Amino acid sequence: MLLAQANTTFDLLALIAGWVILIFIAALGGVIIWCMVTGTIDLSKLISEPNGDASMSRLQLLIFTFVIATSLFLIIVYGHAFPATIPQGVLVLLGISSSSYLVSKGIQFSSAAGVSGSGPALIIVPQRVAVPCGGQPFTFEVTRVGLDDDSGVKWSLPPTSAGTLGLINPDTGVYTPPQPASPPLGCPYVEVHATSVTNPSVMDVALIHLI
Repeated sequence: MLLAQANTTFDLLALIAGWVILIFIAALGGVIIWCMVTGTIDLSKLISEPNGDASMSRLQLLIFTFVIATSLFLIIVYGHAFPATIPQGVLVLLGISSSSYLVSKGIQFSSAAGVSGSGPALIIVPQRVAVPCGGQPFTFEVTRVGLDDDSGVKWSLPPTSAGTLGLINPDTGVYTPPQPASPPLGCPYVEVHATSVTNPSVMDVALIHLI
């Protein structure tokens, strides 16, 4: 009897917590939509290049992200639980879409015409590189647009990597790949972030494919 009552109480608390989280997320989404409608959040250049031209790579990345996020939401709604594993194909598709955007951005910034009309920028060189696990360290460099040549750059990896996807020197941009994993890494893609020290709003992202 006491066990049944405890289970009922736990289920009630879980239901209340779920509704609180749902209401909070819905309210947050409503605020974001309201800011979009009122123009507080500017979406005029969401799928355009810095010079104002339409960007197919940005549109592709937006569609891929929206479709996969919507699909995951529907899976959770109909399955009443978060999936135990994310299919590797989904992660690969996201990686391909992101890398396509990064490559197109690298091509765009390879000429002065590609950055006309834009503000200061950092461009990581190369934008995409394949690095073997357990291999030699790899050094990234940056091209500065509208910044002093001696302006500092801070390098970082996503906090979620926690060293399992390698390490990068925050001052020199030297990336040290991880040792081969068993089983192999589920999603062997690593983002490298470069941020201007003098202007933290200026940054760039490159992609490492661990092989």
